[in-house]
Amino acid sequence: MKKLRIFSILTTIVVLFVLLQGSIVTKTGSGQGCGTTWPLCFGDVIPYNPTLETIIEYTHRLLSSIAGMLVFILSFWSWKQLSYVKEIRFFALLASAAILLQGLMGAGQVVYGQPPLIMALHFGFSAISLAAVSVITLFTFEKRWNPFKVTVGKAFLRYVIALTIYSYLVIYTGAFVKHMGAATACSGFPLCNGEWILFSEGTIVFAQMFHRLAGMTLALLVLLFAVWAIRIYKKQRSLVIISLASIGLIGIQLASGIGMVLTYNQNLTIGIIHALTISLLFALFTYTIVLSRRG
Repeated sequence: MKKLRIFSILTTIVVLFVLLQGSIVTKTGSGQGCGTTWPLCFGDVIPYNPTLETIIEYTHRLLSSIAGMLVFILSFWSWKQLSYVKEIRFFALLASAAILLQGLMGAGQVVYGQPPLIMALHFGFSAISLAAVSVITLFTFEKRWNPFKVTVGKAFLRYVIALTIYSYLVIYTGAFVKHMGAATACSGFPLCNGEWILFSEGTIVFAQMFHRLAGMTLALLVLLFAVWAIRIYKKQRSLVIISLASIGLIGIQLASGIGMVLTYNQNLTIGIIHALTISLLFALFTYTIVLSRRG
């Protein structure tokens, strides 16, 4: 079990880097850094005299390939060794399917080009893959005779499921904003170009404002989740920890989102933090569903 645990942690870290590296590729406009050839880079296995964009795209492809192999190995290994975990088959299949679709969509974008609505799914599948691998990693820390769980009511469980789905939709809206180049459509916060609502100013502004509203709504829903959990289930330590973690993550998410607007999306670190926190929040809620269903 120790070897599987170490391998799962390594795989989670690599998948996380792939997710963040994908954000860097998009933010730096390096998606065509290897031209329209895949898996080769300008027709070569190793690019000759590469530009910065080529290096970024090439290393992303390389790390994505490594991540794919690690996820497939982890899925098979965990399925065999953690067969006593009733959820393992679902998450092993989910992790493999998500990383495969992520790779295929990335290749499709390079060779054929894809509209922003479709390319947003590329990041969405990255988040699903990270969540699935993270949950598998947490399974390796459980004792066979005493799995982690929390005891909650049906209403709370339904709320967590709905919140998890909604957080994924927010991920999608953010990825859509990024891929259609709408991150700088609005200057200032909370106003957009000096006005409150500009839904009539075109698709780009609409996408930016819609994502803002979706993100702020998510913050309120997360706050409600945390208050509900702490007030009603304060004796369940793991749920309290999850609640506090969710508040911290959504706080960082909001702050980094505002920071991206105020810096005109020119700060790479803020953009990476923004992509990281929403992905971790989605993974956290995914695991919360597992714990709640067990209770």
